[in-house]
Amino acid sequence: MQATDEQFVERLGRFFEAEGAPRTAGRILGLMLLTPGELALDEIAERLQVSKASVSTNARQMETAGVLERCSHPGDRRDYYRVPEDLAARLLERHLDRIRRLNQLLEEGTRTEAASDGRIAERFRRLEHFQAC
Repeated sequence: MQATDEQFVERLGRFFEAEGAPRTAGRILGLMLLTPGELALDEIAERLQVSKASVSTNARQMETAGVLERCSHPGDRRDYYRVPEDLAARLLERHLDRIRRLNQLLEEGTRTEAASDGRIAERFRRLEHFQAC
């Protein structure tokens, strides 16, 4: 990998880590974003200098999240991964889903006994207003 590529991969890994996700997952995504096609698990592990087991675990989680797609080739038992063509739409849908779920929880909060306190009710109104923006 070129120095700028390596820096990007590492920065995306640190970004993921700061967001509470595994750094390796961010590094995998960074590498895959810079890869025009598919990579096998062992190729990813070699390029990132991490264990194949770690790559396998993180890649499967990212597949479940819709961030990577797993594919195979006839006669080859290895798993390959690639970035889905509709990655942007998938990421947006995940983000919107999280907003919807938070809105539902905030709505539940307004119906709690504690929300009969004016200060708490106002807190929920402010949060709901923020979410609506």
